[in-house]
Amino acid sequence: MSDLVLITGTSSGIGLATAIACADRGFRVIATMRNLERREALDRAVLDRAVLNRAAGDCDIELEQLDVTSDDAGEKIRELLLKFGPIYGLVNNAGIAVGGAFEEQSERDVIDQIGTNLLGAMGVTRALMPSMRASGRGRIVNVSGISGLIAFPGLSVYAASKYALEGFSEGLRYEVERFGVEVCLVEPGTHKTPIFFGNQRRGELVDREGPYGDFNERLESLVMKAAESAPGPEVVAGKIAELLSSTAPPFRTLIGGEAKTMAALRRLVPDALFAGAMRRYMGLGSIGEGDGSGRGGQGRM
Repeated sequence: MSDLVLITGTSSGIGLATAIACADRGFRVIATMRNLERREALDRAVLDRAVLNRAAGDCDIELEQLDVTSDDAGEKIRELLLKFGPIYGLVNNAGIAVGGAFEEQSERDVIDQIGTNLLGAMGVTRALMPSMRASGRGRIVNVSGISGLIAFPGLSVYAASKYALEGFSEGLRYEVERFGVEVCLVEPGTHKTPIFFGNQRRGELVDREGPYGDFNERLESLVMKAAESAPGPEVVAGKIAELLSSTAPPFRTLIGGEAKTMAALRRLVPDALFAGAMRRYMGLGSIGEGDGSGRGGQGRM
């Protein structure tokens, strides 16, 4: 029987594409999402795949409800183990990004990002570990991103959650490898996913006329421009499926030329030069510039 893979956050984007890519690789897939009312896109993708493969009625993707932030998420995982049997692969993909300066993000914005991107991944992993350890095998793929290596302005809380996910993954790697369980990180650059479009979320307290007004406009313009020309999530999904299949997967996998270039520059370029380039790119001007209102460096490139 084929190995079983559980994927979180499959209603759209990378999670949805990963469910299809893993099924194409021969895995049985448990595709989970917080709200089953958002299942239409996945149902359509599964149907398209069945038609393409002429295998209608032979579906190897099972859809289940799972809110990784809920108090009963661990119990839900245990129910899935009883229902489907041992789970070999876990893809912690569920994530939320809230755009805007930290000062203009509410406590709820912060809790949602840390709770989903970090604590949710930890909770699902903890619930699955006893089964993986007992089986003597397993593979955990945590979806980080370039924001887990470089913190961009306007995404400081999101970056905090991804930096923490990187640290958690690295420590966990050494704890569980002696039980036959491997941990991998994928670090995609910008890809065309709903997190930039239909699922885009701004800080609850964002004020376009406030002290960060010009910055917010510049941030949205840059993010949308990058997302529109970016590759689709299928590229990332293919890499995740490859990591789950590989006999010797790398711990870190940077995905995309943009991500690889920026990560290399961050390592090699002195901090002052890198920070200066970031300020120019974001139109933030130089340290100390401004008119006292917090609108320093307006329009500077």
